Amino acid sequence: MRELLLKALEVDEYNLAIVNEIKGNPSRISFYSNKGELLLTILIGVTLDSEKTNIAPSQLKIVSEVKSLNILSDILDLDLVESAEDNYILISKSDDSPARIHFINKFGDELNFQINVKKILEVTND
Repeated sequence: MRELLLKALEVDEYNLAIVNEIKGNPSRISFYSNKGELLLTILIGVTLDSEKTNIAPSQLKIVSEVKSLNILSDILDLDLVESAEDNYILISKSDDSPARIHFINKFGDELNFQINVKKILEVTND
């Protein structure tokens, strides 16, 4: 973990996301500060497709309907906005889980890649 945190700082990143898997499928994402403090852990399921993403990371924003996941804008260093037309992450409410994370490309099209949040384990409120 220390080596990962040092490498993140070396490339000017201040937070780290660790993705765990079960049988080759993503199952958990844990976000850590550059001091190694756990910021947020979410249990997930993922819907994948092999399509090209067409997302411009430097212009990416977050639109969130789930207040407890607004912290992702700080963790990922992305602007949290009320609405966007393209190139954003949409965190939406869901009837059967705490949230779904959708990705909208630079053309305004929703990708088939989706993260289904099964449980939010820890959120720090600094």
